[in-house]
Amino acid sequence: MDVHAGRPMATVADIRHSPVMTIRDADTLWDAWQLMFVSGLRHLAVVDAGGGSIGIVSDRAILTDLPLTERHLAGRHVKDVMSSPGCVTDDTGAHEAASRMARHAVDALPIVTGSGRPIALLTAADLIDWVGRD
Repeated sequence: MDVHAGRPMATVADIRHSPVMTIRDADTLWDAWQLMFVSGLRHLAVVDAGGGSIGIVSDRAILTDLPLTERHLAGRHVKDVMSSPGCVTDDTGAHEAASRMARHAVDALPIVTGSGRPIALLTAADLIDWVGRD
């Protein structure tokens, strides 16, 4: 049995956050910001025209795209600021997912089905919660 910190190896399915909201890469940053504001989410999975996961956009990526005006954000697209750390599946190990997040300096990863459609997010907060469980 593989163990880390005295417990069996967890998979993404054991600790993931759900549900996920998506936005297309061609949508504007203003669209993404409004969706985040209304939903209360800090991350959106970015999908292509076919619905396949291609990345993630965070509130921080939008907030640093200055000036933070409706006009500016409406003229910029999600693809301009999104991160592309790849995706994980429910059977990916938690440590592997955390390592990927660290390598790509992101605090969320899309979790996808076998066909590449996003079904949930794994966030840094999910990992912290998992590590802190007794």
